[in-house]
This record gives sequence, C-alpha cells and structure tokens, in this order.
Amino acid sequence: MRRLFFTGSFCLLSFVSLAQTGESIIDEIKEINKTVTSQHSGTVISNRAMNVFMADKIGYLSAGDDLSFYTNYVTFNSMDGIFTVNHNFQKPNGIDEPLKTLFSVGFKANVNSIGATFLDKQFDDELALTMNYKWLCKTKTHADKSQQKFMNALRAAAAQTLEIAIEKEIADFKTALNKMDTADVSGQNMDTAKALMQQNFYEEIKEKYVTLFSSRQAELLTKTNNFKLITFGYTSFTVTVPLVFPTYTVAPSFTASFAKKYSYPLQIMLQHTRLWESSKLGRLFLTLGANLLFSNSKLSYGVDKINISTYKNMGGADTLHLAENNKAYLGLYQTFFTPSLKVRIVYYPTGSHIGISLMAAQNIGLDKLFNVRLGVPIVLINPKKVPAAAVECYVSFFDINHTVKNTEGRGKRTALGLSVGIPFSRLMY
Repeated sequence: MRRLFFTGSFCLLSFVSLAQTGESIIDEIKEINKTVTSQHSGTVISNRAMNVFMADKIGYLSAGDDLSFYTNYVTFNSMDGIFTVNHNFQKPNGIDEPLKTLFSVGFKANVNSIGATFLDKQFDDELALTMNYKWLCKTKTHADKSQQKFMNALRAAAAQTLEIAIEKEIADFKTALNKMDTADVSGQNMDTAKALMQQNFYEEIKEKYVTLFSSRQAELLTKTNNFKLITFGYTSFTVTVPLVFPTYTVAPSFTASFAKKYSYPLQIMLQHTRLWESSKLGRLFLTLGANLLFSNSKLSYGVDKINISTYKNMGGADTLHLAENNKAYLGLYQTFFTPSLKVRIVYYPTGSHIGISLMAAQNIGLDKLFNVRLGVPIVLINPKKVPAAAVECYVSFFDINHTVKNTEGRGKRTALGLSVGIPFSRLMY
C-alpha cells in the first residue's frame, strides 16, 4: 500500500513537472516576443514589460491617493502633517497581462504640522482608514516603423540570451539532481523527492526568467527611447473613514458657556490623471479631482482659537472650562459638507529627475478657501537605477482669496513644505 502511495505521488508530480519544463518556459517567452512583434499599433514591448516601464515613469508620489505600482508605499506631507501607509492588492492575471485595476487599503494619521506655525492645525489627532480603487487605462505607444524594428531586434536578442541562460541553469540542475543519493533525502522516496525538487525548480525559473524578460525590455526602452509618445491614465476613487473623532471646546461668544463639539471628517474623492511621456519633450502629468468632506466650522477656520489669558482680558464668563482645556474656540460651530475641485500639473524635462509642479484647490460652499502650491519634485534613483523615493519641496500659498480673517499679511499666508513618497516591496504585475 505504501509503495502504491509513493508510486501514485511520483506519477502525479511527474505530470505536474512535465507541464513546466525548460522548453515550455522558453516557448512562453518566445510566444510573448512573437505577440509583440506581430502588433502593428506601435507596440514595442510586452504588457508586463510596460508595467515595469510605467512603474519607473510614475515617479511622482506625494499623497496616499497617488498611483504606485509597488505592493506597499508610504507618504508624508509636512504642510498638513499627514502620514499615510498603503498596501496594494492585486492577483496575477496571466503571464503577460497589463494591470487594469488596483485596490489599496491604508491608514492616514496626523503628526505635527508646519501649518500650525501660521494657522491653527486643521486636523487634530487624526487617524483614518483609507480605501482606494483605481481603474487603469490602456497604455498606448506611438512609434514609427524604424523604432519598432529596432525594438523587435533588441527584444529578440534579449529572448535568445535568456534562452541560453535557461538551458544552462537546467543543465546544472539536472547534473546536481543526478548526483543525489538516498542519503541526501533520508526517510523519503528518491523518485518522489526528485519530482518535488523539479516542480519547485521549474516554477522558480519560470517566474525568474519571465520577470527578467520584462525588466530587460523596460530597460532597453528607457535606454534607447525608441518611441515617440506613450500615453497612460487612471481614475481613482478614495474613501477616508475616520477612526478617531477630535473633540473641540467651543462657545458662541464671550458671554456664553463652552460646550464639547465633535468632528467626523468623512471624505470622498474622485480624480483622473493623464500622463504623456514624450521621448523629446519630457513627461507631463495632469490631474483633475473632486473632493467631498464632511467638514465643520473648526476645519474651515470659521471659529477662532483662544487661550485663557486672552479670554479673561476680553471679559469671558466661562473661565472654568477654559482653564481645564487652555485651548478653545469662539464662534458659531456648524457641520456641513464642503465640496472642492483640484487641478495639478507636473512636468519633468526629458532625461531629468527634477521637475516642476503646480496645484490649485478651490473649496465650494460655506468654505471658499482657494489654495495654490508651487513645487519642485525630485525623483531619487537607487543603485539599480530605478526610482527609490519621490521628494517635493514646495511653497504653499494659503487662502489667496482672503476668506479667513486671521491670515492677513503675506507671511501668514505663505509657507514652505516638503512631501515624501517611498514605494517598496515587489512590483505589482
């Protein structure tokens, strides 16, 4: 019975390993190459290679709702003190499929904000769950016939080089496998053990060499710039659910008593980003977005922060509550929805990792704040010559339309800031 079990296991594993052989892996790489070569629409690299290429080009990462092709990424913005950590979920869709959707879940927290130096910090003790879903548009490549032929030749050479490497690695593995004896796998059936090792080996080299083929194509396209224009876009929908609800001490006037008020800053955002990558003119991002925030008078700067000494000097009546808090607000406290519109333009010259960005955001309704930000984004490159982090130094012009009364004077409406985005872990294919 035991012999029958081992024999059955060996046959099953042998059947599985036959499905993954050196020849089948080489054939898959050749099939990918053949599919790209047969395209007549300007395609110069495979779908998976384009995923790798775009992962390098989407180097602008300044907020949790920006696109990253990596499994995990973190962002920090010194102006509003927002730190985010995010995780992308994506199942493989085949050996050479483009990414079509990305779903990410993360957390957003508030830390000390530079904005507090010239205005009361907008979000206090914020902790929220973020959920983001992105629909990725099809990447379109525009290339002339000579560029396509050149990339076809380079891609074929890369496939041939990998074929030689695969054959050599398989030969080395078979040699090592033949040298094994029963002492090396004590307590196991030799045939079953070898079948297990073969199965694992072929699965590993398949992933290894298909990934290498994709990476090599992306490297060649980046190095040679054998295209005229590449266009890409994505639509992003984000929901931010607060997990911590800040408490404010608010009184309508100096003669009224203070009362506890609570904030529930639920946020929904929809935005669309387009990318144009030109081999001669550089890279341009354009983002249009709409946001809806369940806001209140404190978040929209509709109430004034006051300390106990000022409150007493102005004849305040409820000093007991203020003495316990020493941070309270005067004014009419309301809760309301605040819609806003945003536009952002980012440009990198050809071959440069330093660009320029401009963002404008206009609130609508009771809160009519209009803010503008001018920045210099920098993509930091690691020793492997791929983006390791995105850093942006910027100057923020707050309340340009003068809707907040305590921002009079240029110094109180202008501030320097820094945003950082770091992708890490593996690429999402």
